[in-house]
Amino acid sequence: MKTSMKAELSNYVSNLDKDIYTVYNLPEEVIATIFAYVSRSPLSFRENLLKVTEEKAKQFHEKWVLNYGHASVAELATVHIGIERVSRLFSALLERSNLFISPIEYSQRYQKPKRGDFYTPIELDAPEYESLKKEFIDYQYRLYDDYTRLFDLLLANYRKTEARKDNEKEKAYESRIAKASFEDARYILSLATHTNLGLTANARAMEDSLIHLLSSEYPEVRQRGEEIKEQVVYALPTLVKYAKANRFLSESRNYLKEHQQTFSKQKSTSTNPSVTLLHYTTKGSSHSEEKALNIILPELLYQYGTMSLDSLKSLMKEKSQEDKLRLFLESLSSLGSHDNPPQAFEAISYKMELTLSESCWHQLLRHRKIRFTWQYPTVEHGYRIPPKVIKAGGKDLFTEVMNYSQSIYTQLKDKLPLVAHYTVTNAHYRRVTGEFTLWELYHLINLRMTLEAQWEIRELVQEIVSEIQKIHPHLLQPALDRLFARI
Repeated sequence: MKTSMKAELSNYVSNLDKDIYTVYNLPEEVIATIFAYVSRSPLSFRENLLKVTEEKAKQFHEKWVLNYGHASVAELATVHIGIERVSRLFSALLERSNLFISPIEYSQRYQKPKRGDFYTPIELDAPEYESLKKEFIDYQYRLYDDYTRLFDLLLANYRKTEARKDNEKEKAYESRIAKASFEDARYILSLATHTNLGLTANARAMEDSLIHLLSSEYPEVRQRGEEIKEQVVYALPTLVKYAKANRFLSESRNYLKEHQQTFSKQKSTSTNPSVTLLHYTTKGSSHSEEKALNIILPELLYQYGTMSLDSLKSLMKEKSQEDKLRLFLESLSSLGSHDNPPQAFEAISYKMELTLSESCWHQLLRHRKIRFTWQYPTVEHGYRIPPKVIKAGGKDLFTEVMNYSQSIYTQLKDKLPLVAHYTVTNAHYRRVTGEFTLWELYHLINLRMTLEAQWEIRELVQEIVSEIQKIHPHLLQPALDRLFARI
C-alpha cells in the first residue's frame, strides 16, 4: 500500500497491520456501507474504505436498503441524539417505541425539576378551551408548589429520624437525605413534567421508532417525532428519510379503540398494587416445576454434545426430580453478581398483569427484554402514597393533591381525553401486562431487589418472585442466593 494511502487510512482506523481494528471519524452511513461490502467484496474493510465516498454510500443505501429492503445493513449505522424538555408521557412512549434503541433519562429521583418546566398540550390553544388551558396550567404550578412543600416535610423528617453514618460528612449526609426526599416527593408530579433523554440507536431501529412516533395520536409525540427525524437526517441522510406516519398503525388503533368501547364500561375498583400471573410455560401441567426442568435442562445441555434436542428431552424425562433439580442448581452454583444466566433461560416465560404506579412503570419499562402491553394513563385505578410521606405527616397534603388531580382529569376527559392523560401523576396506578423470561427475571432480581433499589419496584419484583415460587419453587433460587450473598 502506498505511503499516501497509509497516511489517509490512519485518520480512520486504529491500526494498519492487525486483524482487528476500530473505524472512526467517518459519517455513519459510510461506515455502514464499508461493513456491508463484506458480503459482496473480497477486499478488506480498510481497502473498501479507500474506495467509498459519502456519495457512493448514499447511492448504496438507496439501492440496497431502501429499494431492495436489505434493512439489516441499516443496523450498521448509529446516531446519538439529545432530547430535552419533553413530557414524561412522551418519554415513556419513546422508550417503548422500539426494543433496540438505547435511551437514558433524567431521573426525578435525584434532581429537582424547575417550577414551570411542564408541557402544555397544543390542543388547549383552541379558543373554546381557554378556561381549560388556564385550569391546566394552574394545576401544573400547584403540583410543583405542593411537591416543594412535600419535599420540605420529608427532608425535615429525615433530619429527625435518619442519623449520619460513621465518618459521613455533613455535605454527604444532606445530599443523601435530599435524594431520599426527592424520591418520594416526585410522586405528586404529573406526566406533563419535563424530562430530558439521551438516545443511541442504529438506523433500522431509529426508523421504526420514528414511524411509531409519527403515527401517534398525541400531537406532542408527532411533533417531537418530526423534530427528531429532522435532526437524525444530519447523521443519517439516507437511511431514515422515508420514515413517515403509518396508516395501518393509525387505523388499527382507531378501530380497536372504538370496538373496545362496546365492552363493559365498569370502572376499576383497584386501589392497591397487584401482580396476577396470567400464563406461564408449563401452565395446565401437573408437576409444573418438573415439566419446566424438562424444558430448560435439555436446552442447557444441547450445545455441549451431539444428541438431538428431542433425544435429550426423552432422556431427561427418565431422570428423577431430585437429579434434575440437582443438575439445574449445580450448573448455576458459580453464578456471580455480574453474570447473566444462560440464554436457554429464555425457554421459560411468565405473563403477568401488573397494577403499579406511574413512577414504578417508568422504571420497569426500561427493561427492554420484557414484552409489555400497556393501558392509557388514568386516575381511575387509585394511587400510591409512599410510606415515608405518611411518616413525615404528609398524607393529608398528598390526598388533597390527588383529589385535585381527579377533578382536573374529570374536567378534561370527555372533551380532550388525550390531554387528560397529562394530568395523571406519578402516584396514579396504571395497568400493564408483561411477559418475563426466566433470563430477565434473574436480571430483575439482581438489579431491582437490592437495598439500593427504589422501594416500590423492589416491592413489585418481590411480589413477582413470590407468585412464581408458588408454581416453580426452585427455579429462581440461584438468583436469590446470589442476591442474599451481596446484602
